[in-house]
Amino acid sequence: MSLPDPAAVAAKSHLLPILRAAMQALGRGDLAAAETQLDSLLAQEPGFADALHLKGYVALQRGELATALDLVDRAIAADFHFENYHLTRGHILLAMGERDAAKQSFGTALVLNKDMVEAYIGLGHIFLAEGELDGAVGALTTAFNTDIKHAEANYMLGYALMAKGDAVKAMNFFNRAHQFDSRNPRYCIGYARSLRGLRLTKPEPGLIESMLQLLGTPGVEPRDLAGVMESAIRLDPVFTGFDVIDTLSPGQIAQRLAAPDCPDPLLTPGLAEWLEHGLVCDPAVERRLIALRRGLLSLALKAPELLLRYSRLLGLMAIRVFQNEYVDAATHPAEPELRAALDSRLADADPAAAVPLYAVYALYAPLYRRADAERLAATIWPPAFAELKRRQLTEPLAERRIAAALPTLVPVEDRTSRTVQEMYEESPFPRWHQPVLGSPVSLPAHLRAALPMQTITTPAPAKTDVLIAGCGTGLQAILAATSYAQAQVLAIDLSRTSLAYAKRKADELGIANIDFAQADILKLSDIDRQFDAIESFGVLHHLRDPEAGLAQLVSLLKPDGYMMLGLYSEIGRRDVVAARDLIAKHGYGDTPDEVRRFRSYLPKMDRALAGRLAQSSAWYALSDLRDLVFHRQEHRYTPQQLRRMIDAAGMEFLGFVFTAPQPLIGYRKRFPADTAGTNLENWAAFEIDNPDLFANCYQFWLRKKR
Repeated sequence: MSLPDPAAVAAKSHLLPILRAAMQALGRGDLAAAETQLDSLLAQEPGFADALHLKGYVALQRGELATALDLVDRAIAADFHFENYHLTRGHILLAMGERDAAKQSFGTALVLNKDMVEAYIGLGHIFLAEGELDGAVGALTTAFNTDIKHAEANYMLGYALMAKGDAVKAMNFFNRAHQFDSRNPRYCIGYARSLRGLRLTKPEPGLIESMLQLLGTPGVEPRDLAGVMESAIRLDPVFTGFDVIDTLSPGQIAQRLAAPDCPDPLLTPGLAEWLEHGLVCDPAVERRLIALRRGLLSLALKAPELLLRYSRLLGLMAIRVFQNEYVDAATHPAEPELRAALDSRLADADPAAAVPLYAVYALYAPLYRRADAERLAATIWPPAFAELKRRQLTEPLAERRIAAALPTLVPVEDRTSRTVQEMYEESPFPRWHQPVLGSPVSLPAHLRAALPMQTITTPAPAKTDVLIAGCGTGLQAILAATSYAQAQVLAIDLSRTSLAYAKRKADELGIANIDFAQADILKLSDIDRQFDAIESFGVLHHLRDPEAGLAQLVSLLKPDGYMMLGLYSEIGRRDVVAARDLIAKHGYGDTPDEVRRFRSYLPKMDRALAGRLAQSSAWYALSDLRDLVFHRQEHRYTPQQLRRMIDAAGMEFLGFVFTAPQPLIGYRKRFPADTAGTNLENWAAFEIDNPDLFANCYQFWLRKKR
């Protein structure tokens, strides 16, 4: 939204500084300060159209839709010919579910200014909400043609093309949006998602360069980039030159690495960045890294001075295996003896002189769990290994201190809860590096974005109290703290280890509006607080009694509050159920070593099942895989069972949440009479026809019945 031309308010020039101050407050998301300025202005000039319009915009952000519409209509009555007023009116009507009226307002804005890109984008949103993909592509193509450098026009056109299944064209527009605004996480995430599954058959240096810009970006899933990055790595002659080592012994690989003409594997473009930020999914790349690991182990014992030649590779490989929690099993028969020899050498080593040897140790086990971890952390490490020291020593040891200081809101007494707690203390889930950060919007705006088939008219609270029930290592809590306007978040979990990781990451990011505490959901009503929004994703289905847990959460919800849940689907988890059956049949335990052993042998037991599970990023990190198929307590649901559970809790189902428009578009075509998308019997039939629709979880919003 742009500031009106000063000439248009020349007669009221003394009010322009107040208007500018209001605009600046809006720009930084401070609705209260903006409203204070606008009230001051309107007290002096009650009919000032620009102030009425901006106050209507504030009301829209707060979810006060009727007030917003009245204010903007008054602005239009005072000055019909300013297109921004009609644009805002269109967005208000769209939020109210009045799509036809919204189209008229966007159309009026375009009559007044045919080059108004934002109005074409508004029409694109309406067509997408209605499932009219051709209309959406048409409107958004016009927006793009009007201003080919408009980042949002490029992004939305890519989004619409992706919904139509045209991934190649979508990728080009997502790429353009990212080029024009590389700091916008939506553009980065959209571009990355458009690349999922793409594999290169020839070198593409320009594409790889853009991929490297995405790596490490908050919200970007490394799994989305794996096909491009790993196919590029496999095409590189330096990397292919190491193909032969897959079948060699540790000593033979060490001999190869010791040769003067042996190239550093990190000469492979993109490999260093992928080891630091990526997620190795390609079996050939994984085998090569496993072989290099045993070669470096042998080299550490035979010619440790040569490790310095590979110090960066060694540090990055140790970071990678720490990040995936050593999910790659060491399978060569010579490795146990070599590891024992390394342990013996380190027993009497001077830490300052033996850092490369400790780095080799870190390829097989985490440094912070060593008895001498504190001494290692106090040692000055060479710059090449500084990041490894931070990841494997400094941060985990800090988490131990944080964990000891965390408050306990209610004790963990339930037997099942304590069993689950023990699992997550050993394997905090998930171990992440880059956060997903949001942009603060009001609770109603947040809900409208998540539930495009619903009309949300609840006013926004002045302060949004949010409970994250089962926050794990903090990803969801950090996203909530940055996504809700004026938010104060309470994040609770059974595991102090997980909570400590979450708090450390939040502190690093400077996020101060989250309180972390240990608590069991089954006793949570004892805290005597209420919340505007409660989120509990992937948690209730691990309780002994999920219905009792839901009742506890409902008791903490304000009368006009909302709740988001994530629960396992019976159909979506069919491969997980098959894996759990194999685990039980063959007597696997749930220790980390048993998880690794299962991962190694599953392809021999059921190759097809292993291939399907490998499509999940959980296959590539130990705590994720343990959570996926080894969990000690699990319940699964059908949509009909969800309905009974929701009704028994006195809640109203508002709709499922999807990250892409295709599921809702398909549902609308199948069940056009269910305009709100809330008939769970219909969703049960739709899921049978689309069994992978909820492979991750049912994610849905609720509110108390009215």
